[in-house]
Amino acid sequence: MTNKQLSRLRDLKKEIKMYQERLAELQSLSEVKSCVLTGMPVSKSVSDKIGYSVIKIINTKNTLTKLCEEITEYIENVDDPIIRMILTYRYINNFSWEKTAFKIGGGNRASGLKKRLYRYFRKENKTRP
Repeated sequence: MTNKQLSRLRDLKKEIKMYQERLAELQSLSEVKSCVLTGMPVSKSVSDKIGYSVIKIINTKNTLTKLCEEITEYIENVDDPIIRMILTYRYINNFSWEKTAFKIGGGNRASGLKKRLYRYFRKENKTRP
């Protein structure tokens, strides 16, 4: 895993939230359409479009959720507890480097934690086949 891949976690979470909001909008649209009774025959094309959109959004959201779970699982399986804390605060909790250093404590500074993490990434990438 790389810093770039882990940085995507923040964006993936935002995208999942966007799809959840879109699903809520589509659900309210489908409820409004089904409550209108005019006595006239209703075309199914609108509800089919909404249904198709819902299915597409749910599939995309599930894919993004799976990616988030993979990244979270990677972080949970890191052996070094300090690196695991850095990854959790920085990428899962979306803390700044300064807040991450404050939370970890022990006189750690943001620049020191950053260097430690990047060294870990370099070491990990060298050991991978």
